[in-house]
Amino acid sequence: MDIKKKIDQAKDAVEDLKDRAEEWADRVEDRIDGVRASMDKDSDGVPDAVQGLASKAKTFFAQAKDKAEELADRAEDKIEQIKVDAGKAVQSARSRLDSPDKDDKKA
Repeated sequence: MDIKKKIDQAKDAVEDLKDRAEEWADRVEDRIDGVRASMDKDSDGVPDAVQGLASKAKTFFAQAKDKAEELADRAEDKIEQIKVDAGKAVQSARSRLDSPDKDDKKA
């Protein structure tokens, strides 16, 4: 009957080990829940740090878009000014070509 006693002891040890494993699993789950809660204080399922980064990204995107539009407007203004200056240069060149040369009058 010594074997039966050892088997019962082994069963008890296994049962004890199972209970301890379940306790550890509960502790780990509680810690995980605590970490999740600390990362997502508003409990919307998205960690607050990710929400903050998304918000910053939207802000930077809006600023970049505004800057790009400003630069595009400035570029358009510059192109218009270049067209005006080029028109003036063409007009000046045409008037020089059409006018008699001063050296021709002297000769």
